[in-house]
Amino acid sequence: MTNDTKEHSERSQTQLAEPNSPDTCTRPKAVGFVRGEVSGLHAPRHAVAVQQHARSLGYQYVYTVTPPRDNADPIGFVLAVAAGLDVAAIVVYDLAHVDDQPARVCEDFDLETVCPPGTWARVTAPTHTIAKVAGR
Repeated sequence: MTNDTKEHSERSQTQLAEPNSPDTCTRPKAVGFVRGEVSGLHAPRHAVAVQQHARSLGYQYVYTVTPPRDNADPIGFVLAVAAGLDVAAIVVYDLAHVDDQPARVCEDFDLETVCPPGTWARVTAPTHTIAKVAGR
């Protein structure tokens, strides 16, 4: 095996191991939220920006949530998905994706925006933190 091949093989093994590394498992998780009716033709670009922003903030990025267009409550949709995945934060391109109502998200999650960059902290402590403090 040549040095180049060996180096490439070692890099590939490292890259494959990264998702299961201890650092990945301890980082808080986040989902992205992109609404097609809000982003329009920019939805693919917004989805990439949301994912990059989450990772730059140190989150373990789990998934980009795109609710069905006929969903009567797209914000409720993402809140349910986020709760099911036990994430710490929801990342959006801008506040229009949450109908300019960050408080609705912050009842249970941190909210991060790409444009302008901003953080809205959750109002309550995460349930897994409460369980640890209570000794459960």
